[in-house]
Amino acid sequence: MQKIMSRLVLAGLVLAFLAQSRPAGKTSIAIYQIKAAGAADKASASAVTALLGSELTPSSRLEVIEEALLKTVMERQAMNVSDACDDTSCQVEIGKLVKAQKIITGDLVKLGSTYILSLKLLNVQTGAMEFSTKDQCTCTEDQLLQLVAVAGAKVRNHFGDSVPIPGLPVNQVALGARVTAPAQPSAMPQTSAPQTFQEFHPPGTKGGPMVYVSDFKFYIDKYEVTNKDYQECVAAKECNEIQQIVGCTAPDQPVVGVLLSHARNFCKWAGKRLPTSVEWTNAAASTDGRNYPWGNQPPDCNLANFNGCRVGKPLAVGSKPAGASPYGALDMAGNVWEYEATGYVRGGSWYEGPNYMVVGSWGFYGTFSRGFGRMVYGNVGNVGFRCARDENAQ
Repeated sequence: MQKIMSRLVLAGLVLAFLAQSRPAGKTSIAIYQIKAAGAADKASASAVTALLGSELTPSSRLEVIEEALLKTVMERQAMNVSDACDDTSCQVEIGKLVKAQKIITGDLVKLGSTYILSLKLLNVQTGAMEFSTKDQCTCTEDQLLQLVAVAGAKVRNHFGDSVPIPGLPVNQVALGARVTAPAQPSAMPQTSAPQTFQEFHPPGTKGGPMVYVSDFKFYIDKYEVTNKDYQECVAAKECNEIQQIVGCTAPDQPVVGVLLSHARNFCKWAGKRLPTSVEWTNAAASTDGRNYPWGNQPPDCNLANFNGCRVGKPLAVGSKPAGASPYGALDMAGNVWEYEATGYVRGGSWYEGPNYMVVGSWGFYGTFSRGFGRMVYGNVGNVGFRCARDENAQ
């Protein structure tokens, strides 16, 4: 341990330039790689680490230090990021190197079908523990985002935010059994005409209309960002040109072939931001735990554009009004995958089958992560995005 600590001190001279100045009034916070324990695997723990960063980023009181900076520090020490620095003093020294005021450490434990997420918040200057939280759920890997959302809300509230603590899944899972969500009535009977929802254009925003996610107090784009929207950003010289994909260039089709950086730049130009994972889920599923944005009825071609419809490309946004979410957001299942803030993509697309349209399904663009996603192929025109905005954003 003494040798590791000495190397960390020396590394500070090399890596100090990597830590950027933090905005005044915000607390800089680093998230040390969550450790997997019990039957939990490292891929799940890594995903939880990224998700926690996404949950804390919207806070106006916190400046979350990029996970890549911590990894750079570890790599410079020739350490294994996931398990080489279990000692608190070692973790605090890493926090100092990246100029964090606070650092979060923790464990993800799996015991049978129960996941337990324990977090500690350490003061980097003193090494003292200021706050801890421990939450658990009987849930699947795909439902871990809800466990992270609870922990993230508690951390934010510790710093003075006022964030509702979401509920946790409690479905009892038998070993080897297929996990199914409890039956819920659809909020939109399929025999009725599609509902209409109020549209909003919050002051200072560009792009398409937004809908208000009233139960969770934020706005989200009613439609996926279109080619027309994106080209307006290109014309303003705020967005980069992207590769044109055959069959995906109509003005009212969702823009595709975009990288995460393209999506972030557009949302910033539009006076918005990418939704967090929990925001995306809330906008798609409301509070009743439904399987799909429209309820629990299995997908059909009246509700969404997926590979069973044999269209072979994304449709114009809003083409499936019967598949609206409870708040009026369209195409949140099918048509194109949608980025959320961490880089995961949600909702499935025209290219995939109905399994990937379940609200809790994930993908990760260009990467395979067991249990949390699958390979998706943006170059075939199936990855796009929509933006979100805080209720009281200026």
